[in-house]
Amino acid sequence: MQLRTDHGTIRLRLFAETPCVVRVAWYADGRLVGQRRLWHRETDLLLPEGRWTLEISDERSAHDPSRLAPTRLEVLVRAGWRTATDVVLTRGAVLTGFVADTAPRLARFATVTATTADGRSFSVRTDGLGGYTLAGLPSTACLVRATKGTQRTAPVVVETVGGEHHELDLVLTETSASGSRSATADLKVGAAFTGVVLDEHTGAAAYAAIVEVRDSRGVLRGRTRTDHRGCFVVGGDLPASSGLTIVVKSGPDRIEVDQRRLHGLACREAQLVDLGRVTLPRAPHRARPARASLPRASAAAMSLPATRV
Repeated sequence: MQLRTDHGTIRLRLFAETPCVVRVAWYADGRLVGQRRLWHRETDLLLPEGRWTLEISDERSAHDPSRLAPTRLEVLVRAGWRTATDVVLTRGAVLTGFVADTAPRLARFATVTATTADGRSFSVRTDGLGGYTLAGLPSTACLVRATKGTQRTAPVVVETVGGEHHELDLVLTETSASGSRSATADLKVGAAFTGVVLDEHTGAAAYAAIVEVRDSRGVLRGRTRTDHRGCFVVGGDLPASSGLTIVVKSGPDRIEVDQRRLHGLACREAQLVDLGRVTLPRAPHRARPARASLPRASAAAMSLPATRV
């Protein structure tokens, strides 16, 4: 195994108040890079050098009152170093109540969302009687709002405390100005790359070839495969960036992996960058000689004892 000299290791040690399965996600510059489920107390994350944000959350349902509160921390990774990081998960706050309209009728299957000051969002749907339970909230001020179709409630600030139970009833009184879509946030469209992958020698379309987009640090930002015509679109949520690299690898039709790298690419927000035709080389591979040490097939006669029936 080749040692990565530009990577470091995060030794993550988990201390949970109750046994649980957690999801560990790591972010770079506010973008999700990878995630992993963890059910034991210790794991290693091999990441490129730089500053990373780790978010650890309980995998139990948001309806479960025993759900633990998530936590978020910043870790500085140094190349060739191992950084020990302890994570403590404690009991989260529980928010319960009912959602109704002005009739008043209980609002079935409305969405209740709690947003913290640092931008984290937690949501759950009401049941058939308009009741809801939102568990696992961190100890902080949360902005709580319910929505259903074009209706929504006025935002309410709730100071949640870990391990405590809070009751809050919401009434749908406002109408969203954007029609059938909630006006809580504007839709953001990122950039993407498109093109056609062809065999360099035959000119045929490369089916199921792997196309990856990586940033200047080598972190994977997007991944896809080509269709039967060799076409691909990778990305879709990329921010305005420069110094990107497109890596094209051969598909399952080749025994050994061939690849092509396109360096120094850039994109603007909401831009579809057309790379045109990307040729995939086919490096000559020598046939492996037959092993003379393998035993040759042989036939052997076997006699069985006579049996009288």
